Amino acid sequence: MRKFWMGVLAAAVLAVPRVSLATDVWDLSFSDGNSGTDNELANGSEQGHDLQNSGGVADQDWYLIGQQPFSSYEVIVDGLTEEVASIPATQTADPLQLDLVDGAGTLVSSGYAFSTIGAARTLRFRNTTATEITNQYVRVMTGPDGCTTTCTTNAEYRIKFFETTMLIPRYNNSASQTTVLVIQNGARDSLAGTARFWNAAGTLVGSSAFSLNAHATLVLNTSTVAGVAGTSGSVTIDHTGPYGGLAGKAVAVEPATGFTFDTMMVPKFQ
Repeated sequence: MRKFWMGVLAAAVLAVPRVSLATDVWDLSFSDGNSGTDNELANGSEQGHDLQNSGGVADQDWYLIGQQPFSSYEVIVDGLTEEVASIPATQTADPLQLDLVDGAGTLVSSGYAFSTIGAARTLRFRNTTATEITNQYVRVMTGPDGCTTTCTTNAEYRIKFFETTMLIPRYNNSASQTTVLVIQNGARDSLAGTARFWNAAGTLVGSSAFSLNAHATLVLNTSTVAGVAGTSGSVTIDHTGPYGGLAGKAVAVEPATGFTFDTMMVPKFQ
């Protein structure tokens, strides 16, 4: 008898029409589709969203981004469901657009595909100024050949945000030591970057711009950088590569003894 009533209950549940529930709570009032959004991404953020249309109007998801001085960042959009990832076989446009824009929606830079085999997107940018940037936004929307005005709650994706700025807590060009900076680009794409040198009080004393092809290595005698000779402190590296794409260290050499002191480069976690 118990099995009989369990079967009846299961049949009743299956017979109830399914109601499509919005998974994107930021769209409850459709207020995240412009510069008025309250949704800010911080280092390590990970969120799930959809691109459900509103009354036949294609959805856009905007995100607040605070860019600290002399810092670099990466946004990754992956986990695209079939509805948002697929495009007609006769079309070649990207199924999803990932952009950095200003408050009016004017394009600053665009993301691109990780590879030719998937729909995931990456957007990398940096603030090379001494002033925080607070008037730019990350924007996600479907491409022109995507579901656009027919997207439902099944058009889902995941967005992740990382600060890619790298840190080296020690360099020393004072007394008899000289520091050599070694940086490897482990990514498949070329990148540009800047190594910035800060004294013990946190004052910027010099910088050195560089570019690296895929898998190339930079070896820099930091005592040759203007303003850095005779100083000691720490190093930050902002760049256009992916999160985890750079590896490196600072090697302080003591010529009199032959001793070397290695300081590893680490990512910025907060």
